[in-house]
Amino acid sequence: MKVVFLPMFPVFFSLSDEDTQKTFKVSISGDKVELTCPEDPESEKMTWKRNDMQIYESYDNYMLLESFSEVENSGYYTCTVGEKTSHRLYLKARVCENCVEVDLMAVVTIIVVDICITLGLLMVVYYYSKSRKAKAMPVTRGAGAGGRPRGQNRERPPPVPNPDYEPIRKGQRDLYAGLNQRGR
Repeated sequence: MKVVFLPMFPVFFSLSDEDTQKTFKVSISGDKVELTCPEDPESEKMTWKRNDMQIYESYDNYMLLESFSEVENSGYYTCTVGEKTSHRLYLKARVCENCVEVDLMAVVTIIVVDICITLGLLMVVYYYSKSRKAKAMPVTRGAGAGGRPRGQNRERPPPVPNPDYEPIRKGQRDLYAGLNQRGR
């Protein structure tokens, strides 16, 4: 093992040939988990242990865990080839029967398409409502800014006063004639 000190970066690096460490392969499909040991057993038996208790022995370098449970099956897994080599892995995985794995590009595509459709519908509603508004209000050009006629409209007479809202005459002595007359 070599220790290298680089003056520009005050950090120690440890470099050696043994640092190329082999790694486990973990595959999850539904509620099944497959562990693949980095060692090839060749002709020897491979022993699998969970939390230092033997659970499986085979000539293959993989172990399939059916009906994996996060609570019951999580822990340290060790694969040992014969008596010489062992590798250790801590496994804690969440699995479900009906899960579907979706890659990143599919998620990005779905989001972009959704945004495009939403913006398209927004533009259609905007232009449709704009054209409906233009048809509903005719524009009068000679009446000044804003298209509203100034002054009194000569085509329509002023509204007739409603007799129900006439002011109460001073000489009237009805039930409501004396309301709000405090200053007498």
